[in-house]
Amino acid sequence: MKNIKIIRLSTGEDVIGDIDERDDHIKVKKSFVLIPRQMGPGQPVQLMLSPWQPYTDDEEVVVEKSKVITMINPKADIKKNYEENTSGILQATARDTQLITETKLPKV
Repeated sequence: MKNIKIIRLSTGEDVIGDIDERDDHIKVKKSFVLIPRQMGPGQPVQLMLSPWQPYTDDEEVVVEKSKVITMINPKADIKKNYEENTSGILQATARDTQLITETKLPKV
């Protein structure tokens, strides 16, 4: 079962992932860093998910508990977005009600 949490590290990074808590460390699977971004003045702030450790093929990253400042549950919409980005399953939207044919292949 997944245990999706957001951890804030002593470096200031907010990392979301599947957390496995141990005595002195935390294992983070499918980790992404949350990056707030505002497209322009007066525009709402949006969150981007970017791979946290893109330079490794390791499936999990081990973090010492002493480097974690807080651990929280993500808001429902953030968790949903994270799950959509880490799942291999594409979910249909309301506009995707047509049959997929050779001429209407989805762009991935």
